[in-house]
Amino acid sequence: MKNWKVYGIIVTVILVVVLLGFGVYMLFFRETITEDEARDIAYRYAGVTNATILTIRKDRDDREYEVRFYDDMYEYEVDVNYNSGRVSNFEKDLRDNVNVNPGVNVSMSEEEARAIALQRVGKNQDEVTFTRVRIDRENGSTVYDVYFYDNEKEYELSIDVDTKEVVSYKEDYLTGMGNNPTTSNYIGADKAKEIVLNHAGLSSSNVRFSKVELDVDYHMATYELEFYYNYFEYDYEIDAITGEILKYERGR
Repeated sequence: MKNWKVYGIIVTVILVVVLLGFGVYMLFFRETITEDEARDIAYRYAGVTNATILTIRKDRDDREYEVRFYDDMYEYEVDVNYNSGRVSNFEKDLRDNVNVNPGVNVSMSEEEARAIALQRVGKNQDEVTFTRVRIDRENGSTVYDVYFYDNEKEYELSIDVDTKEVVSYKEDYLTGMGNNPTTSNYIGADKAKEIVLNHAGLSSSNVRFSKVELDVDYHMATYELEFYYNYFEYDYEIDAITGEILKYERGR
């Protein structure tokens, strides 16, 4: 009789442990939010109704969905806990390929940004090659990022569109080329654009370049180019002297 009592106690303890374990699993580990629900939560949190999903990735370590999407102006990343539906992280950035339109309050033109950058470094238009001029958001302010180079240096400046002040400035010598030819032997940014557009089967009227940069290291000089077309991102790296395509990627 005593044995039956002992067995009963053991069974009861086992059942309690199982029920507690099941409760913990249901509370902390079971996925109660679906991908579609996570997407809807992310949209509501970002305040958008019409957007294009890039990825919805499940992170089991943090027990959340990482939802990435974009609309006409911005790209978003929202992390949604798949147990509670709570948003744990939110990021919003101006898209690289955005076309600034009259509905966006930008008080400075691209031409003004170029002129301010040239004045800052003491150069004129004929002495440099611009590789990238785009609008971006930095520390809550809207800025123009301006990139260009001359025969000696490459320059990176950020200019506040409201105050028209240079808020960030960087210059580097084009060193480390060894016996390689100088910048006068480079094909130039315009030729680099032409090469990648021909490869992609597109024209300049179809795309907006988000990146055209000259990269010089101790081995070689390359142009790095990025542009968008029909929601696809194209990424190229080409030899700055021969024009040979060294890398090509296309993806959403």
